[in-house]
Amino acid sequence: MSHDPRTCDHELAGSRQPVGYLLMRVHQALRAAIDETLRPHGFTLPQVAVMFALARKSGLSTAELARRAFVTPQAMGEVLAGLEAKGCVIRRAHDSHGRILPTELTQTGIEARKLCHDVLAKAEAQMLSGLSTEERQMLGALLERCLEGLHDTPTEEAASSVPARLRSRPMKVRADQ
Repeated sequence: MSHDPRTCDHELAGSRQPVGYLLMRVHQALRAAIDETLRPHGFTLPQVAVMFALARKSGLSTAELARRAFVTPQAMGEVLAGLEAKGCVIRRAHDSHGRILPTELTQTGIEARKLCHDVLAKAEAQMLSGLSTEERQMLGALLERCLEGLHDTPTEEAASSVPARLRSRPMKVRADQ
């Protein structure tokens, strides 16, 4: 059975709802569960994302951290200020670029990251509690393939699949009309 990838066939998922919508709902519910479990420990999800990113690669700039935590560079300033106040990160002046402040985890940050990892693992376990081990593995593999599919789609191809009337810029309307 062939399937046109540009169509949204929610019946393929065995649900009455489109897969993209289900993914958004799962994301919202997971985010709420994570926020709820992090709150008593005094951390936010963007702060945790920063600690995870710095554990993988130390010395990232504010802009790099913002991209990895899905926040704006301006918001990242607040995220980093909160982590600095808790003693979790330290920012030092860059050797050759005065405005760049590479960020590093402190020992306190490493310990906080471990705590947050455990909290996130509990939220994930709650989300996956109704699935067997095989289903969990299958879900992970399928989501990875979905990501690959999105990354493999050239922007021009995606844009060309949108009808021209929807791609055109909106007309400017003057206030006196």
